[in-house]
Amino acid sequence: MATDKEGQLKRIDYGDRIFFDSVTGIAGVIYPIGTAAMPSSVIANVITLCTALNLSRIDVHGVLQLLAAMQHYTFFGHCHESIADVLDLNGQDVDDSRFDNCLITGAQGGAGLATYERCIIYNMTGFRGMANSCSLYTPLAVSVGVSDLDHCTSLHGVLTVTVGAPARLSFKKFSGGMILTAQTGGVALVRGISGHLEVNLMTGGTLDIHADAADIQINANCTGGTINIYGNARVTDNSGATVVNDYTEETQLDGIETAADPLVMGRAQIAATTIDLFQAANTYDLLLGTAQAVILESLNIKLPTGAIGGTITGITIQTDDATPGVIIDAAAGAVANLLTEADLGWTGTLYITVGTKIRLSIVGGPAGAEYICNVTAKCRAVVSGGYLA
Repeated sequence: MATDKEGQLKRIDYGDRIFFDSVTGIAGVIYPIGTAAMPSSVIANVITLCTALNLSRIDVHGVLQLLAAMQHYTFFGHCHESIADVLDLNGQDVDDSRFDNCLITGAQGGAGLATYERCIIYNMTGFRGMANSCSLYTPLAVSVGVSDLDHCTSLHGVLTVTVGAPARLSFKKFSGGMILTAQTGGVALVRGISGHLEVNLMTGGTLDIHADAADIQINANCTGGTINIYGNARVTDNSGATVVNDYTEETQLDGIETAADPLVMGRAQIAATTIDLFQAANTYDLLLGTAQAVILESLNIKLPTGAIGGTITGITIQTDDATPGVIIDAAAGAVANLLTEADLGWTGTLYITVGTKIRLSIVGGPAGAEYICNVTAKCRAVVSGGYLA
């Protein structure tokens, strides 16, 4: 062990870390092995020295293959873009460990998270944790846990990411080319991508894409799940049964500029329908909350030309909630107000959930003849995608 003449550990000669070098290092745990002047070449010896000296920081040169669980360590590499200077995780548990400026490969083991700073990551599986400012070689496979990649880039071509069903996979400010493939469930988010993004073999889960001048292609083999696209992007949708909601503010399709999608959260939208009052006294459906909740802000019913006639004594309009949201009450809808070309209007706020109906009730009996009214509602989606149908 590394001790001085009195048997005390010579931590001062090691500084704050143990040095590993697969090329110039030697085996053993006797001082000065593990110092900068005489690195260790055996990772088991490095672990022994770290334990004895109460250190958790390792400087890495050359090829290092982890052979045991190494939780709560910090690895400092020198990021030569060469497989002669690579750190192979080898399926070991590296929960709560940090890798700084390393070239990483292999399978990440354990069940917790790891952090990768300014690393080159290639041919890695089971990724789970945080990557900051890393360069990514293809391929990359993430775990079912949580993965956040911030300001990363694809290196030497398009990055292929096997998604699976993560609790959360998030790419923030990614640049370059990327293929997201084989998402079967879970949640994936790509926020601020610039470059090419291809979605392949998606069968489930949710993918939210916030684009920043991106080219997005959704392949025909995507047969499930939901894709929501926002921002500035050119979208080519060849998908099968995957639900694709294109909420981009400005999209170029076949060279034609389209308007902003009204289903984006908070944007005003109009729903219109008609109803004939020449029907028996009963309650009839007008509009239905669809896909996501909306806030109803106004509703107008425009009567046609001519006297209403018949035995009708009034109308009401309300939701079908257990406690109905009243839109046109009995007083406002009384027959005395059902005049030729009259407008009955309402303004306010009603929260319309998915499946909630807005309904009109005819009171007394039918109008004297066909009497078709135009109904127009203004609403805003609480969550992008909501509308009245």
